[in-house]
Amino acid sequence: MAPDPETRLFEEILTYKDDVFRVCLGFCRNASDAEDLAQEVYLKAYGNLGSVHSRYAVKDWLLRITRNTCLDHQKKKGVIRRFQDRAAAAPSGPVPDAPSDAVERSERLAVLKRAVAGLPWKLRQVFVLRLYGEISYRDLARTLGVKEGTVMSRLNRARQAVAEHLKEAGYE
Repeated sequence: MAPDPETRLFEEILTYKDDVFRVCLGFCRNASDAEDLAQEVYLKAYGNLGSVHSRYAVKDWLLRITRNTCLDHQKKKGVIRRFQDRAAAAPSGPVPDAPSDAVERSERLAVLKRAVAGLPWKLRQVFVLRLYGEISYRDLARTLGVKEGTVMSRLNRARQAVAEHLKEAGYE
């Protein structure tokens, strides 16, 4: 006996679990919180399976739930402000007794995190969804409810801002 359509749909959305986790991790920068958020996303998705109108829109629908869940989490916890404050106050000097390559990577990662954290929300969400969710421009536009040109523009501005921040920190 074939599974019912709702079961098949839920099985399909489970195939995107890695994408959901990466997007959650990109927004909250903490693996434990990202796991919790991903579970919350799937609970919301399961409760709203009836709102998927097309088999082709499943990933967009799921990533929209992911984005909104992460945004709600950040609003509730004030994570945006705290993350930016922490990133600005984080030491960027070398870690004592660490090999020079590891120190370099650690410093570069800290600078990159500060650059992404400093992006305005509209730019940051496009940057994170594209980088961690590996979402096409068309799918990003549908997920965010904006035009594809707006996605490209925001992503370009985000990339430029991150590149400028890295350049100012001595990384080109």
